[in-house]
Amino acid sequence: MANAEVGRQIHDLRTKAGLTQAGLAKLVGTTASVISRLEDADYDGHSLSMLRRIARALDRRVEVRFLPLEVYLRHL
Repeated sequence: MANAEVGRQIHDLRTKAGLTQAGLAKLVGTTASVISRLEDADYDGHSLSMLRRIARALDRRVEVRFLPLEVYLRHL
């Protein structure tokens, strides 16, 4: 579920910025196929360093929080 949420957020931020996957990839210094993979709901290889690069390219910052498990379970 968290992977799908991260992918959705990357996609939403990218499209709101008016960028294609190739456009974001160029800003981040990667390929469009990597951006596509990061936006995939089933992808589970998101690295914090890549998320920071994407955030920087989209004028954002990454925030990581550790929440009690019950908060996560309530959203299922």
